[in-house]
Amino acid sequence: MVRRQPAKRAPLDVERRARVHARRLSLLALVVAGVWLPLTVAAAPPEPEADPARSSDEPSDAKPTWIKHRIIPGERVIEIAARYHVSADSLIRWNKLDPKNPQIFAGRTLRVLTNFAPPPQKKIEYVVKSGDTWNKIAKAHRVDADTLRLRWNPKVPRAFKAGQTLVIWVEPVVKQAKPGAAAGGDASSVAALPPLPLVAIRSGSISVGTPSNGKIVNALQLPENNQLYTLRRPDEAFGSSHTLEHLQLAIARWRRDSGFTGALKIGAISKQGGGKLKPHSSHRSGRDVDIRLPVINNGSAEQVSDVDWDALWGLVMALVDTGEVKTIYLTTDRQKHLLAAAKRAGADQATIERVLQYPEKSGHNNGIVRNQSGHTAHIHVRFNCASNETRCEDN
Repeated sequence: MVRRQPAKRAPLDVERRARVHARRLSLLALVVAGVWLPLTVAAAPPEPEADPARSSDEPSDAKPTWIKHRIIPGERVIEIAARYHVSADSLIRWNKLDPKNPQIFAGRTLRVLTNFAPPPQKKIEYVVKSGDTWNKIAKAHRVDADTLRLRWNPKVPRAFKAGQTLVIWVEPVVKQAKPGAAAGGDASSVAALPPLPLVAIRSGSISVGTPSNGKIVNALQLPENNQLYTLRRPDEAFGSSHTLEHLQLAIARWRRDSGFTGALKIGAISKQGGGKLKPHSSHRSGRDVDIRLPVINNGSAEQVSDVDWDALWGLVMALVDTGEVKTIYLTTDRQKHLLAAAKRAGADQATIERVLQYPEKSGHNNGIVRNQSGHTAHIHVRFNCASNETRCEDN
């Protein structure tokens, strides 16, 4: 069989600018109740070609295959791409959409080349009861209130009445095996897991005071560990022994259990000795850690479509499962993507409510993951005080 030679690629800077331009424009591809925006019908796409630039940093070792995604009302190109761990640019190219104005509408299908295929969203009908509100119904079904009203039920008046029927698209709950447990296996399968690539963390680095008015005694720097993470600013990577130990352990378990092989960048923790670290109001006592959002195909954490939300959910749960994380900050508009990933992972309702503040807005202190402005491309993780840190305090 003769292999066809791939087309010559454009220079990196030109190609990158083109991808960024197409990605921004893809945000405009909004579908409302099955109506084209704008009202232009495109021909059905021909059979797309495989993406030669696809990265191996995908959630499965299986060979990518073509699948069909049926578009639901109000769905955006950028959201479909994130669902299947592909870029919006690739999705546009595979389906011969116009990069300047990628038009899709409900009911049609898109071709996707992926090795990550979550089950399709399920359409349910809900009959409004006395006392219901849009927010109350959205919260009960763990969906976004604006999506529920504007995308799925645009013809239902804002002031609806009891007895009216609403359409809701929900993520089916998928039961997954516990990390490390083989199908049909027993405890011996867990023992067979490879050792975690941990670098020894010495004891004695102590957090004193609050995150916004504290310091570190015997400050310890997070050691380099290229198998797990890279340090963006080593001179700002000092923390308490308690924080650094549980941070490294959580990341190691996450990589082992998720199979994520992409880059993970650790940002600011504290400077040596702690104290004020510009421009942060916290990060003073060695308990706060900024982690850049994991991305697909070396994308940008600033772009929603480039973020690997499923990998991020796994990382959040690995951190939470240490039992030593007090709060994780991430803006509300990003949390909704994390919620979708949680549902794809089969998280039960109790876990979702315990971990995520969303769909509650800022001001509600439920959930470990909470809204904080500015936290769109990274999560800010705050660890608890250790039992031996008698002068460590919370704000």
